[in-house]
Amino acid sequence: MDVASTWLFCRSGDSGIKKIVMGLFKDLKTLFGSKKEQASGFPGLPNVPLPTKPLLDDKVLGLIGIEFAMYLSWVEDTTKKSIMGKELERRIRLFLNNEKKTGQLGDFNEGDIAFINLMATASDFKAMQKARKDQNLDSRWPKMEKHIGLKKK
Repeated sequence: MDVASTWLFCRSGDSGIKKIVMGLFKDLKTLFGSKKEQASGFPGLPNVPLPTKPLLDDKVLGLIGIEFAMYLSWVEDTTKKSIMGKELERRIRLFLNNEKKTGQLGDFNEGDIAFINLMATASDFKAMQKARKDQNLDSRWPKMEKHIGLKKK
């Protein structure tokens, strides 16, 4: 698998990742229900806008968000530390810059970074751990760290 485009492997027909993505959307619908099913007093999501409107396609953002959710769970499992917040944003920015430099992605902005960060941190941690283990993905994360420049090659 080409590390330079880790998020693209879902396009190759990997049904396991597609099931995870669809499961996340199903879980969100189950959690919040449809507008018809919600009682009038049901609290809505907070109206917190992204810093700017994302430039990347929603599907691409979702796939990268799932990748970072699995990466985040790997980092926390291996180091016993969390990288949420500014450090996660820094790593997302490094990844997007590298993908842009290699021609895999176009322009991006703070809205894209915020969206990916939100997807990664809002994903079901246990589901990400299970997906990593079931699909034997743990060997890819050190390669991704090298790819984005965190580790020397």
